[in-house]
Amino acid sequence: MNRSITSRFLRDNSAAVGPMYAIALFGLITVAGVGWDYSRLMTMDSELQNAADQAALAAATQLTGNDGAMVRARDAANNYLASADSAWVNETKLSNDGDGRPITGLTFEFYEDYDRATDTFGSQVTNDDDAEDARVVRVIVNGRYAKYALTALTGVIRSPNIEANAVAGLEASVCKAPKMFVCAPTRDFPTEADKGKGFRLRVLPNATDAFTPGNFGFLDPDGSVKNDRDTGNPNRELGKNNELDTCVASSGIESEPGFVAVESRALNTRFDMYGPAMPGCNTTNGDFCPSENTVTTVVYKQEIPGNGSANPTATACASGIGSGNNARGSEMSLADALAEMTSTNNNTVPGYTRDNCMISGSCSTIGDGDWSGQAYMNRNHGAADLMSVSGDGSRFGVFQWELAAKSSRLAVRKLGYKQGTGGSNKSAIYCSYPQAVTEPPVVPSASQKDRRIMTVASVDCTGLNGRDKLDVLRFADLFLVDYSKTTGTNSGEIMTEVIGPARRPDGGSAFQYYGRNKPVLLR
Repeated sequence: MNRSITSRFLRDNSAAVGPMYAIALFGLITVAGVGWDYSRLMTMDSELQNAADQAALAAATQLTGNDGAMVRARDAANNYLASADSAWVNETKLSNDGDGRPITGLTFEFYEDYDRATDTFGSQVTNDDDAEDARVVRVIVNGRYAKYALTALTGVIRSPNIEANAVAGLEASVCKAPKMFVCAPTRDFPTEADKGKGFRLRVLPNATDAFTPGNFGFLDPDGSVKNDRDTGNPNRELGKNNELDTCVASSGIESEPGFVAVESRALNTRFDMYGPAMPGCNTTNGDFCPSENTVTTVVYKQEIPGNGSANPTATACASGIGSGNNARGSEMSLADALAEMTSTNNNTVPGYTRDNCMISGSCSTIGDGDWSGQAYMNRNHGAADLMSVSGDGSRFGVFQWELAAKSSRLAVRKLGYKQGTGGSNKSAIYCSYPQAVTEPPVVPSASQKDRRIMTVASVDCTGLNGRDKLDVLRFADLFLVDYSKTTGTNSGEIMTEVIGPARRPDGGSAFQYYGRNKPVLLR
């Protein structure tokens, strides 16, 4: 019996697989461990790549071509996305290298450009002082590792360092932008220090003259400005009240030069001055309409009918003595009027003057903001204090103060008179019209800027000659100081004052209004 049991036990192989599994157990655990840990590493790689992508996009939002852009780019990524104290910090849940869950180690590289097709970078920008050249950022998330959970059975304790990197830039376009551009004196124009300074724009006589700071032209992405001129209808963009109909990329926009006589006359419609071939005010869209405040240095001469020796001292300036462009009398410059007057009413500064350094010739394109503002107030507003009226002493500040009480502060001004001697030498008075007479003015609103404010694209005109492609740096608001002469000294110039970075018509920030800046991942 015992021999039979022993024999059956020795012949029984039903449990032979057990030892095999026992022997294979170490291999199975190793395979499962490798799969588990590999999955952890892939997830951790995704965590790090996501952190790199977000950091690169955050940094790219600051690459606006301004001073300090690289410092702001690093701060934007580090302070919000790579700081353990931030509520928005990126984290890794799978790295257990002892550095904690926040992903805080970032390295930044800045470049002038990047070619996606060839995956090549342009020149690297390493100096923060050259931040205006930084257009692309590469963010590297410093290496993190994980200690293996099961793969250690094979003798491998931890993963290698895993890094991630991303490349991003700012994709910019312009929208709702007026078609005028100006060549900027500096890449960061206008700065806070530029506010209130006179800024002289020169109209180029032809497309072969080199553009320099202060010159202007037109944005022409759809060719409409050029087509307007080519069809025999000279462009009159400066009299229009329009803007770009669509958004277009802010780099590589086709430019179109301006023209002296036509554009000067078109601009002057904003002052209620209508030269040859200028249409009247379009009350529907505001084209060629004047501002409510038309203070300018132009003088209107009104001869007194009848006996040439009539006494002009009691004669008041007429509100309208003719029709169309002659509604105020004969147009003349202040200098010519002063030469004819035999007596003045101490109001010999009918308009805002340019910066004193421009008058003396010690500055050219851009002034210092020092103008004869108190003299203007003395002669036109009973010696009211300039700084109390304007705050910063700017012409634009005075302009706004005058608009606030038009009936008293913008009344017709009698500058002086000439005593005639009889015959053809008639007596005459000389007048200034601070409000529109010829055409109805445009009233500013939440959707309409004052017609004496020009919003312009500020561009880098280095190497620009005539019609060419250009890049828009930013937008600026300029105040039209005076009308543009079409003949004589300074003809074709446009005298403006820098208000500052462009604002929306309702006065709000123009961020993402005239331009759309969107950070995009390039790699």
